Amino acid sequence: MNVLAKERDIIILLERLLNQSRQDKLMCLNAADKQNLPTYKRFFNQQALYRNKMYYEFSALLSEYGIEVEEVLLKRPDLNQLMSTSIKREKHNPFNQFLTQNLLFLENLNALIAADQSEKNQVIYHKQLLKITTCIENNKSMSEEFAIKEMMGLDLTDLSL
Repeated sequence: MNVLAKERDIIILLERLLNQSRQDKLMCLNAADKQNLPTYKRFFNQQALYRNKMYYEFSALLSEYGIEVEEVLLKRPDLNQLMSTSIKREKHNPFNQFLTQNLLFLENLNALIAADQSEKNQVIYHKQLLKITTCIENNKSMSEEFAIKEMMGLDLTDLSL
């Protein structure tokens, strides 16, 4: 693979992860607002902070390639995000939805780690990899806990928002 094609692949993955970080941050903030239990609120708020940090790290890496974040966001608007602001709230396990997003994020991050062998960037990617794998483990256990409490009939989300 030539250098330009490899650089293009890295940029595409960085753009994808930038957009996903932004989308996941908003998803976490929305999920935190709907939670009644402090543990669940804390989990989603902490994940929103992590995604915000990742967003800025990806935007800094993209700027090294001469790409402005505004161009990426305007070029690829996220329709899912636009649709997530609906007034009607559905009752669902937000941890399952976030777990799906985390697994996709992990897949994209692993592809970026394989594509970009820059030592400086590898340090950043491996920090993010550690955070995302820890998040996935926590997310799985909270998802199971949420499902059990939901089956018991406990009100776990504030549907009046």
